[in-house]
Amino acid sequence: MLKTQISLLGIILLVAFIETVLVPEVWGTLRCDLFLGMIIGVIIHLGFSQGLLFVMVTSVLLQAFTGARPGLLPLFYLFTFVVLNIIKDIIYLENIMTQLMLAAAFSALGAGALVLFLDISLTSRELAAVTLGTVLTGCASPLMAALVGRVKRAYEG
Repeated sequence: MLKTQISLLGIILLVAFIETVLVPEVWGTLRCDLFLGMIIGVIIHLGFSQGLLFVMVTSVLLQAFTGARPGLLPLFYLFTFVVLNIIKDIIYLENIMTQLMLAAAFSALGAGALVLFLDISLTSRELAAVTLGTVLTGCASPLMAALVGRVKRAYEG
């Protein structure tokens, strides 16, 4: 269990490093959220207690890479984790199209909530970038969920 958690944490930190250091100009405007795909993968492949611990620790660490208000990012990711965990008995999360649509929906919900609650006005260019980022988040989520499954199989059999 510990090896799985450490490997997943390493993947998240590597992604954050790539996003903030190597390609910040491109990635910063798109805001493609790979962590939502990881959350879906954690819900599918790990138990609730392992997944909750992973999401709590990782979202707090990711807070350091963003300019968001303290606690806002962990609150969003914990909300996403809990809601997806509640509906996992209703919706078959192993389906790639379901993962794609849920990640895109939660990405759009998060972006819309931030725009609404922080009273931000978006230009048409920024709105297009947020929309494209939402679509890219949805497209990347099945890959991230599969990566979580592969890490779990490698360490826990």
